[in-house]
Amino acid sequence: MLGKDDVAKLREEREVLENWRTYSCHVIADLLEVCVVCGTVREKERLTRCRWCEDVYYCQGDTCAHQHHAETHPATAYWTW
Repeated sequence: MLGKDDVAKLREEREVLENWRTYSCHVIADLLEVCVVCGTVREKERLTRCRWCEDVYYCQGDTCAHQHHAETHPATAYWTW
């Protein structure tokens, strides 16, 4: 049987793990984003944010960027490439 000290340690450990899970999910969510074109989850620093869309990211390579601009912003796609 567990003593009062063991139960208190288990409760404290559980509380610490729950707090860590809560905060780590937010940190990870701030670091990752999804490419709107290919759907790949990448680090935000490997993606480019669209100038005209509010919260749209696409891969830094020319393929996803060109496809996004051609489909979403056809009037500006010609001038940006």
